[in-house]
Amino acid sequence: KLQRTPSWLTDEDVWMLEQAYELADLRSQMFGFKWHVDHVFPLQGKLVSGLHVPQNVQVIPASVNQSKSNRYAVA
Repeated sequence: KLQRTPSWLTDEDVWMLEQAYELADLRSQMFGFKWHVDHVFPLQGKLVSGLHVPQNVQVIPASVNQSKSNRYAVA
């Protein structure tokens, strides 16, 4: 993550990323199963690589995140 986190992130961007991880923890407690912060575009994909920025993260169930592996469908 550190190598894929751009230096131009604002304080608000950093806060939004922190909030995503807090939301994942909160959902894990509320629903009784694990939630992950997932990168929509993988940080180290073969064809596509994303950045560790708020626009590239989503909070999803861990089972969904683990089933999709480290790939992104390119048309």
